Amino acid sequence: MNSSERVRVGVIGVGQIGKRHVETYAKMPNVELVAIADVNEAEANRVAGLHGVANVYTSLHDLLARDDIQAVDVCLHNNYHMPATVAALESGKDVFCEKPMAGAYVDAVKMWETAQATGRKLAIQFVTMFSNETKAARFLIDDGHLGKIYHVRSVGHRRRGRPYVDGYGSPTFVQKQHSAGGALYDMGVYHINTILHLIGNPTVERISGKTYQETPMDARRQEISGYDVEELGLGFVRLADGMTLDIIEAWAVHMDKFDGSMIFGSDGGVRLDPFGFFRSEGDFDFDISVNMAAYNWRLHTVI
Repeated sequence: MNSSERVRVGVIGVGQIGKRHVETYAKMPNVELVAIADVNEAEANRVAGLHGVANVYTSLHDLLARDDIQAVDVCLHNNYHMPATVAALESGKDVFCEKPMAGAYVDAVKMWETAQATGRKLAIQFVTMFSNETKAARFLIDDGHLGKIYHVRSVGHRRRGRPYVDGYGSPTFVQKQHSAGGALYDMGVYHINTILHLIGNPTVERISGKTYQETPMDARRQEISGYDVEELGLGFVRLADGMTLDIIEAWAVHMDKFDGSMIFGSDGGVRLDPFGFFRSEGDFDFDISVNMAAYNWRLHTVI
């Protein structure tokens, strides 16, 4: 297709995240939102009415049977990404799937293998890979300013931000049978993915870790939700070429903040959020910030 054609999209799942995707597609001039599917028919019809979507289904298979849909956006809970994605790929559709890729490694492999076998495109929603901070870190690494990278850190912090029990989202978000996990699956996948991307996706040699659910929560919401996922996830990973990665991802923890994800090199270091570049020259230690607003201006005005 050429750049002037509109991509015809179908969305599977219009829960908390799916609604945001539908709202975004409705504003994009190069997208035609053809259909949505959700098991909650009333909610699907409501969302469709808000955004002028003509076709609503309660079965994803009915949506996938349409031959006028080119791409499908999968916005289901984590454990249902694989079957929906595989079905969409096998129906001849390209797929954009919400993070994490799947609830289990074997499911992610199945998705990738199906994309390879069908020749269809499969993309996972990892928006942080395209942030200005990631681009700045990429430049510094590629230009050799960090030297030899030997350790990286993946960090995510909320002081009290567990879905549903702390005041937002649905109970299924914190039920392992649907979501597969908590803070690691929700926030951790963003940070781990970005860090590994920046250092070239080295081979993982060994992993150790621990998860916790220790801080108190509203008893009634806990009972209603069936909360059974981690609020704090920790990990230590040995990577190829002697590199290491440590992970700390918290939905709830009695601490005001963590520093953001980091990359340690022999000649310099990078922190992604808030962005900083650190190195020493002679007797001077330099802490360098970046004018992201100026970068955005150049990106959108300089041809």
